[in-house]
Amino acid sequence: MIEKLKHRSIWLIGGRRDPALAKSAAALLRDVKGVMRVRIMAPNRLVVSYNVRQITMQIIEDLLNEFGYRLNPGFYCRFLRTICNYLEDIECSEGRHDQADCTRDAFITRYLRRPHGCRDHRPHYLRRYL
Repeated sequence: MIEKLKHRSIWLIGGRRDPALAKSAAALLRDVKGVMRVRIMAPNRLVVSYNVRQITMQIIEDLLNEFGYRLNPGFYCRFLRTICNYLEDIECSEGRHDQADCTRDAFITRYLRRPHGCRDHRPHYLRRYL
C-alpha cells in the first residue's frame, strides 16, 4: 500500500492551566495506528504526521475530543480543519489515482475520436499533381 503522509497542526485549548496538556495529548496519539510522528511545538500546539490511508484528521480530532481535549474553536483553526477534512475525504473516496494512467487514457480517447484516413484538405483532383 502506498503511504500518503500528511503533516497537520492541532491547536488545543487550556495550555496555561495545564502545562502538560500537549505532552499528554502527544502520548495518546503516539499509540494510534496510522500516526507516524507527533511533535510538540508549543504548550498548546501539536504537529501530527499520519498516513491518510489508515487514519484521517477527523478521526484524530474525534479521538482527542473523546478523551477530553478541547480543540481551538477560533475561526482560523476551524477553517483549516474543515479544509483538511474536505481534502482527505476526496482523497480517500477517489481510491487509487495514477496520473500516468489518466494521461494515457486521454491520449487514447483523443486518438479514437479523430478521423482517420487521408487528412489532405485539398480536393482529390488536385492531389494527383503534386
